[in-house]
Parts: sequence; C-alpha cells; structure tokens
Amino acid sequence: MSKVRVESFSISLDGFGAGPDQDMAHPLGVGGEDLHQWFTPTKTFQTMHSEMMGDDNKDGSTGIDNDFAARGFENIGAWIMGRNMFGPVRGPWNDSDWEGWWGKNPPYHVPVFVLTHHEHPPIEMEGGTTFYFVMEGIHKALELARDAAKGKDIRIGGGPDTIRQYLKAGLIDELHIAISPIILGSGEPLFEGVDLKKNGYKCVKSEASKKATHVILKKQKQRTDLYRKPC
Repeated sequence: MSKVRVESFSISLDGFGAGPDQDMAHPLGVGGEDLHQWFTPTKTFQTMHSEMMGDDNKDGSTGIDNDFAARGFENIGAWIMGRNMFGPVRGPWNDSDWEGWWGKNPPYHVPVFVLTHHEHPPIEMEGGTTFYFVMEGIHKALELARDAAKGKDIRIGGGPDTIRQYLKAGLIDELHIAISPIILGSGEPLFEGVDLKKNGYKCVKSEASKKATHVILKKQKQRTDLYRKPC
C-alpha cells in the first residue's frame, strides 16, 4: 500500500519550518532560505534546478545530504501542498496568472494537489506536472492524491501548517526532517500543538552531515494483539 511521506523538510534549531512575512522577495519567509543550506548544494537540487532553467548544469555535491534529498523523490506518484507553498497570492484568486515559484517546468512531474479555500481551475505545466486546487480539505486531497498516485507514495510538501494538519489527523506514515543549525527566532513552527509520541511516532534513524541532522520518524503500527481478550 502506498505511504504518505514528508521528505526533506527543514526546520531550525528552535523548531520553525519557515520564516515570517512570506512575500515575493521571501518565498520561505524572512530567513527561511537559510534552512536549506544543506539541500541547495546537492546534486539532486542542482539537477532539478537545471531542468527547471533548461540548462545542462548537473553538478552538485554527493554524500549524506544528497542521499536524503534523492530519496525524497523515489516512488512518488503525487504531491499535496498548502496554498502558501504554491505562492504568495491570498484571498480569492480573481484573475491571477500566478503558476507557482518554479517556472514552466516545475520539479514535481506528477499531479500536485493544492489546498485552498478558493476555487481555481487546474494548471497544466510542462514535464507532467498539473496543479489541482482542492477546497474540500485534507482528507479529500489525500483521496484524490491516492487515486492519482496509482499505488505509489504521496509526498506532503508543506508548509508547516499543512504538515501539522496531516499529523494531527494521523495520516502521515513517515517524516524526514532536516534540522538545520540556525535559529530563526520567529516564523511558522512545525510541531506546535502536535504530540508526536502520543500519535505513535518514533525516531528510527538519525544521521548528521556538516550542514544538517537528518532524522526519520515513522508512525508505529498499533499492536492489536495487546487488546485481545484471553481465551
């Protein structure tokens, strides 16, 4: 069965997954880009960026950071993201021609379901990416993503509020969190109001590079045998 995964999601030492005051000049909020100092030099990112820009530069670092970056794109059949990750436009879409931060060829190459409170027609992009806008909430988005993924995994892309909603609903099977050695001081906290232990999550792997500490959290399956009545 397909899994619901969070991959390569960076947080600061004080727990913020994005900086404050997102706008066109600060897509990840003020200071948010520093969260990804481990990711941007990797071969995975550089190759992805080159494809978006239409050039042939596929240089980049290998090693621990690249290994974790690459695994985030393996066996992904659909994405789900919040509206803030899609762009800075707020309120009704009106006649907005915004098509995302990523240019004409976004790095997803699969269906992407964007959570929103306002109706918007699908946007078909180059490279196999189509953005679908879902007004019916996280469960409907996951239902649509499962159908589109055709047995592959679904990646929850963020931002922090979207991940928190899926965590609180117990719908995420696995999270890869990259803890960056920076302090933001303010912004969007990832785990605010989430009791990971109570919700059944356990750290199953931890590995550090020079630029981040990578942790894998998995939701543990409940042991039904503990609740069986004795014969």
